[in-house]
Order: sequence, then C-alpha cells, then structure tokens
Amino acid sequence: MRPFLNLRRLGTSLAALLVTMAGSPLPAHADPLGDGAAPTTPNLSGRYVVRLAEAPLASYAGGVSGLKATRAPQGAKLSRTTADAGAYRDHLGQRRAAVAKAARVSVGRAFDTTFNGFTATLTAGQAATLRKTPGVAAVVEDRLVHAQISTTADELGLTGRAGVWQQSFGGDKHAGEGTVIGVIDSGYWPESPSFAPLSEPRPDARTIAAKFKGTCDFGTAEPARCNNKVIGARWYDNDGLSTLNPAEFKSPRDSNGHGTHTASTAAGLSGVHATVSGMDMGTITGMAPGARLSIYKALWSDGAGGAVGSMTDIIAAIEDAVADGVDVINYSVGDDSEAWTPIDEAFFNAAAAGVFVAAAAGNAGPGAGSVDNTLPWVTTVAATEQDHRWLRTIKLGNGKTYTGVGIGAAGVSAGLLDSRSASTIDGDDYWASMCLAGTLDPAKVKGKVVLCARGESARVAKSQVVADAGGVGMILYQPEWDPNALMADLHAVPTAHVDVPTGAALLSYAATATPTIKISAGVYTRVEAPAVAGFSSSGPSSLSGGDLIKPDVAAPGSDVVAAVSPAEHDGNFAMMSGTSMATPHIAGIAALVKAKHPSWDPTAIRSALMTGSRDKTDKGNPLWYVDQQATPLNYGSGEVVPAAALDAGLVYESTPQQWAGFLCGAYEIREDNNDWGYYPDCTGIDATPPAALNYPSVAFGKMVGTRSIQRTVTNVGTRTSTYVAKIDAPKGYSVKVSPAKFTVKPGRSVTYTLTVTHAGGAFGVPVSGNLTWVDAQGHRVRSPILVNNTQLVAPEKLTGTGTSGSLGVALQPGWQGKLEIDRAGLTAGTTTGFTLTGMIGNAWDDTYETIPNPAPPAMTVAKIHVPAGSLGPNVRVDAQYTRCFFDDDDEGACGDFYAKIFNAKGEFVDAQFMHLPHTATLNLPDGAGDYTLVVEQTDLWNLPAGQNSQQLSYTVITPGAPGVNTGTFTAGPARSTIKAGSISTITVRWSGLEAGKQYHGVLAVSDGHTVVRRIPVTVTG
Repeated sequence: MRPFLNLRRLGTSLAALLVTMAGSPLPAHADPLGDGAAPTTPNLSGRYVVRLAEAPLASYAGGVSGLKATRAPQGAKLSRTTADAGAYRDHLGQRRAAVAKAARVSVGRAFDTTFNGFTATLTAGQAATLRKTPGVAAVVEDRLVHAQISTTADELGLTGRAGVWQQSFGGDKHAGEGTVIGVIDSGYWPESPSFAPLSEPRPDARTIAAKFKGTCDFGTAEPARCNNKVIGARWYDNDGLSTLNPAEFKSPRDSNGHGTHTASTAAGLSGVHATVSGMDMGTITGMAPGARLSIYKALWSDGAGGAVGSMTDIIAAIEDAVADGVDVINYSVGDDSEAWTPIDEAFFNAAAAGVFVAAAAGNAGPGAGSVDNTLPWVTTVAATEQDHRWLRTIKLGNGKTYTGVGIGAAGVSAGLLDSRSASTIDGDDYWASMCLAGTLDPAKVKGKVVLCARGESARVAKSQVVADAGGVGMILYQPEWDPNALMADLHAVPTAHVDVPTGAALLSYAATATPTIKISAGVYTRVEAPAVAGFSSSGPSSLSGGDLIKPDVAAPGSDVVAAVSPAEHDGNFAMMSGTSMATPHIAGIAALVKAKHPSWDPTAIRSALMTGSRDKTDKGNPLWYVDQQATPLNYGSGEVVPAAALDAGLVYESTPQQWAGFLCGAYEIREDNNDWGYYPDCTGIDATPPAALNYPSVAFGKMVGTRSIQRTVTNVGTRTSTYVAKIDAPKGYSVKVSPAKFTVKPGRSVTYTLTVTHAGGAFGVPVSGNLTWVDAQGHRVRSPILVNNTQLVAPEKLTGTGTSGSLGVALQPGWQGKLEIDRAGLTAGTTTGFTLTGMIGNAWDDTYETIPNPAPPAMTVAKIHVPAGSLGPNVRVDAQYTRCFFDDDDEGACGDFYAKIFNAKGEFVDAQFMHLPHTATLNLPDGAGDYTLVVEQTDLWNLPAGQNSQQLSYTVITPGAPGVNTGTFTAGPARSTIKAGSISTITVRWSGLEAGKQYHGVLAVSDGHTVVRRIPVTVTG
C-alpha cells in the first residue's frame, strides 16, 4: 500500500508538500476509485513563502504604538472593515514594502489576515538575504498539496419528523440557515442540482448580507455562476498549476470533481435525485441544506484522477475565506506530515478569528501513527462505513458461501481462476496476481471469474483488464499484508471485493480441480454500524507524543454518493470513499450547530461534536477497524451524533493563547525532525504539556504509575444542572475524578481533576475508557480516556561531548521492584568509505528474491559481521554533501539514498530512506550475526556539471563486542529498588576518548529479568 502522501524532490532544490484528495484510500494522487501510480509532480522551484515577524490581523493583540488590537474576542468573529483593522493592515503593508525594498525583491501575493507575509520568486541567494533581513521570521519554499479522496443523513438522524432538521430548524430547507461554509478544494460544478438556488424570500438574508463580504470571481473564462446558494466563488493559480490538465477551467468551475463532491456533501440541497453510471441511487442531500456555500478553488486537476495545489494558493484561500466571513471551512486535504507549516499557522489564525475548520485525518490506514492534520485548533475527521452496504453473495462449487462488497444488478456463474496461473511473464506471477494490463493470458482467462489482488493499480482498472482478456467476473481480494477497507466500486465486470480470510479461502479453492463460482447481484443491505473504514488514518500523533487524541471525531466516508463534475466523471454524481468524504459531513453538521448557537466559538462546537458522539454500534457493540476492535486512536471520540451536539450540556473550550502553549510544549518534546525547517515562534509563549490543553478527550501517551490532568467545563444549557461522573476505567487502571459531582449555573464553569493510576494493565498496549458527565436533563457528556503504558519514561537517546564527562539521566519505571542498568561501549566502530555513481532507475526493492550481482554503480553491497557479546549493534550510513554545489547559504539536500540490511537467511531486518546530508541508522539484534547491507542512490541534484557521484561511508557499531571499546564508560547505580512511577536518576560517566572523534554505546534498562529499553549513547570527544 502506498502512503497517503508521497514526498519527493522537485526540480533542483524543492522539497514538495503534496496535499492529497482524501477521496481514494490508496495512493495520494490516484484515480478516485483506485490504487494507481502517482502522476508527475509539477515543479515550483524558485517560489517562496515569506513570513514576517509581526502578528497578522487575526491574532494581533496590540503593542504597536497607536494601533489597537484587532484579534476577535473569544466567541466573536474577526472583522476586516473596522478603522482599527484598516490602520493595522496599512502598517503591515508598510512593513512588508520596507522588507521587500531592503532585500531588493518583488512581492507576489501579500497576506495579512491569517498569515503575515508574502510570496516571491527568488534565487537561492535572494532567499538567503531575506532570511537575514530584519522583520523576516522565516523563508520557506512553496510546496504542493493534494486533495484527500446512500444518503448518510438518515443514518445520522437528520431526516424525518423526529430528525434534527425538523426538530431544531423546522425542516431541511432551513437547516444551517444563517451560516456560510467555505470549501477549499478543486472548485464546483455550478449547474449541479445540488447547488440550485434556494427558495425566496430567505429568513436569513439580513444575517448573510451582514457577515459575508465575498465575491463571485469567474475571471474572464465565463460569466459568474453564483446564486443565493453558492454566494461566493474564487480561484487561485499563483503557481500555474492550471496547466497540469489542458482541459482544466481557469475559474472556480471544477474539473476533477472532488470539490463538487465535498461541497455538495457539506451543504448540497436536499431531495436531489442521483444516478451513478446508470444506477438509480435515490435522493441525496448535504448535511446543512439551508446553509450557504463559498467556493475557494485552490486545487487543480492533474489529469490522472488527483488534484494538486500549492501552499501559496491554500494560504490565499484561507485568507479570503476568513475575510469573506465564512463560519466553517472544509479542508479535505492533507500532507502526511506533522511538521509545522505556514498552512497550519494560517489555520491557527482562522480558528482564532472564529472560523471552525474541519480537516481530513488522511487515508493511510490501517496502521498506527498515520493521522494527518493533528493540531488542536482544527477538528480532525476519521471515516466510518455506512449502515447500509452493497453486498454480493459468493457461492463456490464445493457448497461454501461467502460475502463480498459489490454493486451492480448483474451476477455471474462461471469457472474460477487464480490470475497468477494466467501470467504472461515467465517465472514471475506477482504482476499477474495484481491483474495489471498485459499480464493475463486471454486464452486462460476467457469465460472465467478471475481472482485479483488489490494493489499496484486502480481497483476498477483491474476489472477492465479482466474484461479485456475475456473474463466475465472478478473477485478482488485483500492480500494478507494489506487488511484494508472493502469498496463497492462500479466495475467493468460483476465484482465482489473480499477481505483477507475470504481471499485466502478462495485462492485455496481455485487451486482444486475444476473450481466454479456464482456471484449474486449486489443487494443494498443493512449492516451493523458504524465501523471505522480501513483506509482511515490513525493516531497516535507524534506531535503531541500521544498526549492528544487525533483524530477527533468520525463521520461516514465510505461509498458516499454526491455531486461531481461531469468533466472527469460519467455523469453528475459519483460514489467516492475517503476521509475527504467524511470531513464535509462534520463541516455541515458544525454549520448546524453554529446556526443553533451563533455565539459558540470553534472549540465549543468541536466539543459538542465530540462529547455527543457514539463509540458503540447500533447493536451496542464496540466499533471495529478492519480485523480488530477499534480504539479512540482510530475514531477519536466516536461517530458524530448531530442531535446530541445541538444540546451538548457542557463544553470544553480553549483559547489561542492555550493553543500556542500546546504547540510550543509539543515542540519541546518532539523526537522527530521538522522536514521543512519551519518552526513556530515561541518567543514569550509559556510552553505547556500537550495533555494539559483543555480538550474534550484525555490521552496519556507515556503512562507509568500515576498521571493527573485538569479540565474545565462550561454549562451551555439554559438551566442550572447537577452533573455526576460515570467512569468506565481503561482495563488495568483506576480512575478518580474530583469533584465527582457538581452543580453549575448556565454560562458558568467548573474545573475538575482526573487521575489515572496503573493497576496491573498491560505494557505497550493502548487501552481506553470513558468519563461521562450525566445530569437529570438527559445530557451525557462523554470524554474518551486513552492510556498507553510505555513501561518506562526515559530519553530516546543520550548525547555528550568531551574526552571525559558525565550526564545525569532521569528514568521513570512503570513497575515495582528491581531497576538494573547495564552498559556497553564506548566504541568508534569500523568505518568504510564507498562511492555511488548515478541513480537507480527502477529501484531494487524488497520484492526481489536476490540482490543484483554485480551491483550497479548506484548501489553498494557489503557483508557485515557482528561479534558475540554485542549489545545494541547498528550500522550507520553517513551521507554528507561535501561534493554538492550550492548558491550562497542554500542548505538544501543534494540527493536521496535508501539503506537496507538483511540477515544471513536473506530476511529483511531494517531499512531507512534518507535525504543527504543525513545519517541512516539500521538496528540489529543483540549478539553475533552475519548481515548484508545494501545502499542505493535514488536521486541527485545540486551537483556541479558533469558530476553524478557521491561519497558515502558506513560505520559498524558493536558496543560490548570484545576488543572494540575505548576509554572507560560507566553507569550507576547499576542496581536499585524502585516504586512504580518513581523517578530514578543514574549517572553516566566516560573518559579516555580522543578529541574530535565520535563514539557510540548503549544503556540497557532492565527490570531484573527482561531488558525493557536500550538507550543509544553518542559522545563526541
């Protein structure tokens, strides 16, 4: 499975940030229905975003002589039309002009509302000069972003006489009235019936006229297409991305279809009849059909099913959306990175200005640590499967019956064929197993139902290959290494998509004599729901160290039918899946909450969505995530329940100052690097632990012993109420809340303390429970509690300097009894230099059975022996840029390399992909062993003309091996008796090292029986 977002080098020195449509769950910019390869990424070399030092309009709190604060008070929205706002914007414009003049650069697009700065086309030398210019906070390269790629209104309780629309708004036509949803995406299709005019007169006309200051800008391409439903439309093409697809529209008109789908899901009209590829899908609706829409086209079709936009255009869209006066922004976009970027900063200020931001969690699931858009001022949305699915019954010739996902009125009965047995490639059936074009023998496929594995190409492309080869049906199965979501695509032949166990059973049966199969027509079937969609990205978030649960909340995102652009689709409607599809559900429901409670700020709205959600199925069972029980790391607080969100009872609120404290505290504990070299400005900010943020969920990512936090809740009801705490403790833990009961008046707040104590729970296994505040008025305000007992809180690594010295190391064990410390080293290791020339064209990877012999010039292969007694051995591949060519202060990398290591049996052990200049560290098991190291050069840039080689080296580090240690290395006390959660300090000392040389060692922390953690130690003499 490919990642949600591929990061690749662009041009000569540009690290690209690709924002993907969350539509298709497989690779970042694939066909909306498939898993295809990524198209070529456009080059934005030379374009930069410049951040200036002063605060933008949305967060300016005063301090400049003669200029009053412009940030909106808590709960209010920003205004750009006041005299104070105008004066401060003039001031920013003057400072911007002064900076540009001093650095001798031209300003491209200027920003002042949610981001203070400008874009510019610069040489590397100009960028270096700007970085040193007074008043400049940062200069970063522009980057690219890609979009994230049945009615769900019934499932969410919006429709019907007892539904939210009728009970809270008097009907669907008024649901969301008075609010504006801004959609930053690939545009919209104006003629879609989902965007037809609302009936007049509108009761909210004055409200909309007072708040919305946007425009309908179609440029010169065509007449403006707005109405009283879509009241604003803008488009952004700062970096010329419209040229990616010659058929694109240089206007807000959507070519790709992703933006139309998300906009219609958020606020499309209700009762719109939808037909998908000739199939009647009934009527569809947006979540807030009475809300208005404002479209911001910042993503452009790449002509291959994806959409791409630049950081510059995204920031411009955020700026305009806030200035225009939208209440909600839908951002079905992501970059597969938790690095701090100008986009994150713009969203910070958008939220500070009172705008609710719904952002997609990403489509890199299943798998831990893949969640995107994880900052606490945006609401991060996971995807669930719907309560109805299109299912096909599969009956084999041996009488066994299975079920798969599949849509279509046609069934089929025929012989069953494993595609591998029809391979046209002698000695290699892998590509045939994936049913790629040209890999199937028509003579063997004709008249058969073919078993095809998911991966390498779009799902629907596989059925077309089967059809072209004469096949009459397809079973699409998940390979054992990819237990992902099952999708009801419209295929070229009758198709059933099956899970890993079913696929294995059908493959086994296909190997018998004369296997036959019968696949029924697709039947729209009620199923137990919700379940987390397998493609939906999961936490924990690395930014917070696991101390903030992300995603926040879930919504339907699988097989969602909505409007699309007919320019790249077969008609005006399509069925798509992805967190892109889940996110506009939350955006639309947030608009409903805002319409019901206009004074609520974005954090109150999010709190209501989270605390009123459900974490059980409609049958009262736990939610599932593919083949395992789901946790809040998969679904956040649960699937949204709109009715509960509208009557929340209590909310958890936080301020921009608290978000800034969270961000700076998170960056103090981050263990990974910021790939973009762009960091938050924490000057004057009081950094706070991430877990301390007043959030509607509770997470302890590194739990040993006991941890406590405080939370504050505010009564947003109309009556005084008494709340009682109901605790469902995580398994193996005790939970105490103080006070456990309180009475609170409307508008007043109460602070409580929650304490979690380890009581025998398993180590290294995240477990969850709930704290629910219950009153007599029917409110149930639920917060998930997620605990991950890491068994030991300790530094990930230790670094020292000097030929002799010492370090104090704090250890916090999660067990009671013995604490034992062993150490090995220090050793400088054995270093070997080598040269890589050229690049690997089609990089050799782990699917090959043998290492090329001889190795090509761009690859080195080395045999490595690890002696007995080694503790924490590793191999470090060091790639410096001593032969790279740079202008002025350009500090960019000059190549990519991939290092892999295998054991004596040829089994994969470890690997790292790195940019130069960096060091890849490959970890090996303790003790003796023989290994093969493979290093390959995959890309080069910034080299002098005619130069195509790089000098690298690898160092074998074997601490503890006889005869390799230098000087003395001690750690003590070596043994002590401890209590769970207590902090023990050990002292590491060294001496006798050679100046200027680097040495490596390891500390082994044990409970007296088992080594709990090995901590690498690096000392530079």
